[in-house]
Amino acid sequence: MTLQMHYQEKYEQGYDEGDRKKAISVVMRMIEANKLSSEEIALYFGLTLQQVLELEKELQPV
Repeated sequence: MTLQMHYQEKYEQGYDEGDRKKAISVVMRMIEANKLSSEEIALYFGLTLQQVLELEKELQPV
């Protein structure tokens, strides 16, 4: 099973609130690390591109 398949499986099962918060935390760290594109992050975590872009905005200084 690939990592992407694992993430898709978890997405389909649905996150409980604690898992969702952990996932968002990981996504935020991935955005900060700037190792993957927004599209890749969305794909791996079962998010929409718009959701990832909104998280990116939260990380930008005012």
